[in-house]
Amino acid sequence: MKGVHTNHTQRTNGMILPGNMEVQIPLIHIVESDDLYLEAQEDVFWFDLLRDLDWLSLRPVASRYYEALWQFNEQQARARAERSAAAAVANPETAEEATYRLLFERPTLCEDAPILHEPEPLEPSAIHVNPATLRPGQTPPRFAGRAPKCFFAMFKAFMGVTVCGTPAEPQFVRQKLIENPSFARTCGFTLPDPRRGYRQSDIPSLRKLEQFDQIMSAHGLWGEAAVGQVAKNLEEGFIKLESTLVHDTTHYQAFSSMRVVDMPEDEQKPSSSDVKPDETKGGAGNPTTTKQQKKRKKRKSQPKTTKSCKCPDRANCPHPWVSADEGAGTVVKSTGKMYWGHKASTISFANQEILLDAVAMTDAASHDSQSLPAHVARVFKLHPDLEDVVTQVLDDGAADDQTLKDFFWTEWEIELLAPINSRRRGPITKDLPRGIDHLTPIGIPVCHQGYPFEFLSCRHDTQKFIFQAPCEDGIPVCWQCPRRPQCYRGNVGSRRVTIGFERLPWLDPEFPQVSKRFAKIMARRTVIERLHKLMKDDFGDDRLSKRGTKTFQARLDKTLLAMHLALAYG
Repeated sequence: MKGVHTNHTQRTNGMILPGNMEVQIPLIHIVESDDLYLEAQEDVFWFDLLRDLDWLSLRPVASRYYEALWQFNEQQARARAERSAAAAVANPETAEEATYRLLFERPTLCEDAPILHEPEPLEPSAIHVNPATLRPGQTPPRFAGRAPKCFFAMFKAFMGVTVCGTPAEPQFVRQKLIENPSFARTCGFTLPDPRRGYRQSDIPSLRKLEQFDQIMSAHGLWGEAAVGQVAKNLEEGFIKLESTLVHDTTHYQAFSSMRVVDMPEDEQKPSSSDVKPDETKGGAGNPTTTKQQKKRKKRKSQPKTTKSCKCPDRANCPHPWVSADEGAGTVVKSTGKMYWGHKASTISFANQEILLDAVAMTDAASHDSQSLPAHVARVFKLHPDLEDVVTQVLDDGAADDQTLKDFFWTEWEIELLAPINSRRRGPITKDLPRGIDHLTPIGIPVCHQGYPFEFLSCRHDTQKFIFQAPCEDGIPVCWQCPRRPQCYRGNVGSRRVTIGFERLPWLDPEFPQVSKRFAKIMARRTVIERLHKLMKDDFGDDRLSKRGTKTFQARLDKTLLAMHLALAYG
């Protein structure tokens, strides 16, 4: 019985086969004792996921992978021919010139550079692989050479490692395959047998796994599979639609080292951000400050400049100079706390601990708020149904910018909420109500006894914010205060003060950022912090083992895909 042409959909070995495929109906189905044991273990999550994985939805990705694999092999053949040909003209650009060229192509110094990583489109292939002809264990025919490894088996291997909490990198996948025969068999591989010789289904070598990951990363195929699974989970109701999105950024430690580059002389003009607040008050009475600012050299952290070739004389070879770790930069978390790494922009719903999207930023040194508009636009493009549902976006203090808030309302009629960012604003100490020592940089009154007041309400008719002294154990602090005779003169309640709207222009009278209602809404933003922990600890770690924005984006895509597969099959 060679094969049967089916005219209807049927299920074979737990797999749904389309009606236009010729398949071999198995006469004998062997059930391994290991499979029965793994099926009974509730804590072995990867077995059910890999066994029941919906491979039909992955056939378009598999088709593009096989086409990209053919292109990859062709490019490798051309590269070998070029190396054996006559020597080409040397690249006239020096390493120093290339360093400055790459420096000024970064988004922090080039306004036209994209903030978020955009995958390169796949070039048209000379061959076309029909997705309907693909299934686990069946690969496109080749006219020469060995048949390629099965896409679905290698895909399962990478995802199985990720849901186990190990970074989905080839070296870890290879180790898992050779150490756990049950895992390899569930993925679709067979164990090598010297008596049978090479088989297409044998566990792939580390080189084949690296090649698979390289092709998937270079052409954004991991991202395509991740976006498809997210859309599927939204459609099937595993993710409930919400009106509030949460945005934040997170960083991963780069697998590279940095160098510090002195900016050219014409770029060393002092900016307002380089001047400390007390130095701006000097004016004409502080002439030395301006001279010191002009003499100070501006420096920029930059990845090393190198060439991707293996030529013995790189200074005179024809290959272009490139960044050793494109996208890496200095991530500033707080004063004196900086990391050399890559930065990712993440978005989720406010009430569900599941990541909607994660995308690499092209320059880790970029300000966090710059990724927000582009990322929301990306999410709406990938999942158009969300645009009609989302009415609110929560972010941290980096997005506390009125221009940015106006853009969101004008573009999508979305309310952008963010806590107050004082931006080096100092406390207010002059012209204050009786008994008040100062106003904090965000606008909270603090009395002479050190008690910060609580926001009470707004008087829109008189344009005043109303604050009230707090209570301790249900008793107003004013009742036992030694300064009460000079501050509070009432017999009941506690001291109230009013501050004019004009004194605190950063507070929104319609929805004050110091109100309890605002704090209750912003408390939901912590979901994104827990998601970052899941991304880095439960589905891998925060240390990268490869360089470049493409490979970092691939890490994010594999993590996002594994999280949504766990949601769908958990």
